[in-house]
Amino acid sequence: MDIDDRRSLSSNEATRDGESRDGGRVRKRKRLVISCSECHRRKQKCDRGLPCANCKSRNKESACHYEAGAAPSEKERRKSPLETEDQDRRGGQTLPPFESLSTAAANWGYSQAGGSTLGFLKKIETVNGETGFSAASMPPADDEFAVRERYKSLIRQLPAKSYIQRLVDVYFNEFNDTYFALDEDVFRAQLTDWNNLPFTVLSSAGPQGLSPDLRVFPALLFQVLAMALLVLTDEPHEFYDHLKYAGNMTFEDLAADYSDSGVGTLTLLGKRQITLTTVQAGFLRANYLKYTGKVTESWHSISTSIKDAQEIGMHRDSLDPRPASNALEDVLENQWLIQRRRRMYMTLLVWDVHCGVVLGRPGTIDWRSGPPTLPVDAPMPKDRRQTPVVIRDEERDPPTPVTMQIALYHLIQPLVKVQELEQDGPCPKSYDKVDRVHEMTMRIYEEMPPYLRLDNPDTRWDNHPACKWVPAARNFTAQIHYFDFIAVHRPYVFHRKRSRIEALHASMRMLDCHLETFRGLDPKTYRNFLLFFGSFDAVVMMASIFIFFPREHIDLAPKALVEFQETQARFEAIGERNKLAKAARGVLQAIYVKFKKAIEGQGPPMSVSSGHSTIDSPDSGRDSACTMGTSVDMHLSNAPGLTPGSSSSQYTSPASTIPRKMEDPSQYLAQPEWGMAGNLNFDFNNMAPLFPMGDIIYNDLTSMDNSMNWGVGAAAAAPVPAFEGDFGGDSFWSLMNQYNPGPM
Repeated sequence: MDIDDRRSLSSNEATRDGESRDGGRVRKRKRLVISCSECHRRKQKCDRGLPCANCKSRNKESACHYEAGAAPSEKERRKSPLETEDQDRRGGQTLPPFESLSTAAANWGYSQAGGSTLGFLKKIETVNGETGFSAASMPPADDEFAVRERYKSLIRQLPAKSYIQRLVDVYFNEFNDTYFALDEDVFRAQLTDWNNLPFTVLSSAGPQGLSPDLRVFPALLFQVLAMALLVLTDEPHEFYDHLKYAGNMTFEDLAADYSDSGVGTLTLLGKRQITLTTVQAGFLRANYLKYTGKVTESWHSISTSIKDAQEIGMHRDSLDPRPASNALEDVLENQWLIQRRRRMYMTLLVWDVHCGVVLGRPGTIDWRSGPPTLPVDAPMPKDRRQTPVVIRDEERDPPTPVTMQIALYHLIQPLVKVQELEQDGPCPKSYDKVDRVHEMTMRIYEEMPPYLRLDNPDTRWDNHPACKWVPAARNFTAQIHYFDFIAVHRPYVFHRKRSRIEALHASMRMLDCHLETFRGLDPKTYRNFLLFFGSFDAVVMMASIFIFFPREHIDLAPKALVEFQETQARFEAIGERNKLAKAARGVLQAIYVKFKKAIEGQGPPMSVSSGHSTIDSPDSGRDSACTMGTSVDMHLSNAPGLTPGSSSSQYTSPASTIPRKMEDPSQYLAQPEWGMAGNLNFDFNNMAPLFPMGDIIYNDLTSMDNSMNWGVGAAAAAPVPAFEGDFGGDSFWSLMNQYNPGPM
């Protein structure tokens, strides 16, 4: 029998044997599936992790399991890199890219800018003309796959192009002029590049196949969309309602989703290739958090953005980027990039200092290293590759948003000095430093461009198409200016009469500015943080001075009472859309009870009901607010140095008549101006600094009685409420709990 016959016979016997065992059905050989269940179902390559990379990227860790007998062993899961390297070498497999010294140093946290260890390692690696840093920074194949899938899952949450275009328009119309974080032409060019991106690039190469700027652009886009959604009302909207994916979902909920997706994108990409777009996305995230009342998170986000900016050298001119070539177009484009970097870093500085002083928290910037180079106030170019950076002509060119940002930078310089004064405490040996900061504050505002001043402004640019932001900017700069005075004198109001006078007048003028701002606002903007921070700090400062020193400013008491009531009405109007204002209403009412009782104890009852306004709904807010302040003007004519809309350059402060000498703080503690009982047990010399907004946010400051009537007539009959929160016995609020004003 030959070989072919034997094979045929063997096959026939095996077939008959199989049929006899399985009842006529041929049994196929069953192979062991070594992939996890999800990878096997989706026909994907599995790395046999537990969970594997595919399941991690799809958030399916709970569904990642293996068949019995196929699960990865403990030794396989904890295989050392040396064992893997030996196996790959024996099997002839390709080794992963070698991790260079500079890559390892970057992973250890060394800065990629400046003369750090990482800079020297880069020079060592490139001494022979080899540039292995970019190649070595590529992640392993498994990590690259997981990053690509996670990146795709994040960008899938972006809405359709039609929604993006409309929301981008809303952002640039409503928000960008305030801080000018984005250049509209640059952003729209990036958006066009993103929309034209082939899908094959995302599906094959993923984010590693994109330029560093375009790679992080979705994070910035998510924040822009989130900010734009915050000004949409909750009423049914024919166009935007299709973006909601759940019942009873609000646009604020959708904005939170978009903003969180932007943070997820930044987290996924890490800190290895930070760009200006990364810093801008972080700043808009902080702006979103601040706008929605999450001030603590916003403060932390600003700190992170500052560190990112310093990582790429935005704080030093020597670390400015270099042009791609010596061609004129590349040089000009690079110059405009440098201006964008300087402007962004300047804005971060303003936020850092202002938030620190408002909240009573330390700043991130070390001002001892010297101020940064400010951007050039140049007209906005139509083509950045053809236009040089030239300072604008004050007489011929209209002001730009950069003009406003530079003015804000100068306005916050007194706050830097305030932070330095904190180390001397409320009872310094000399008040000379305080007086110098006060004079500095006045000088800076007097040097403001005339079109940004509140008094006798230059209005020739108000109707210019590119200057629609100018009228509102006047009130904004004035508020920052008056807050400077409050911050300068706030630590000393219980120890120095001059500081009480200056702080009181600045607080009342600041409340006037807020009233003017509120009168022209649409209810959709009631979430704006600026509507709360200045008013709350100012009204608490004003009331505290009248409560503890009621005899010093009797002539201003009628106006002060009206100012307080108007602030209450504003907080009532914006409370539904402004979380901070809603949280502060009870505290304001508790202060109002003591405030009204203190000033009524100094003379006959004052009729101020005509100045009080109750706003029932956001729709009626603007109309009712327009009637506010009618009685304010009646009191101003009798108040020395105060006129409606006055500023520091228009009036002679009563404090100017006080000799500038070294006051002894103890002399004011013993004078009869203190409207309190002599047996009050409180150490004013060791009193903790007063940061009203910081106490609301960090110390959970509330009033124990939240059911009080907001009417004016109820103040006298209501019991004196107490404040509660996480504050110490040396705080202002503890003093308020101890003190009950009465007739003198």
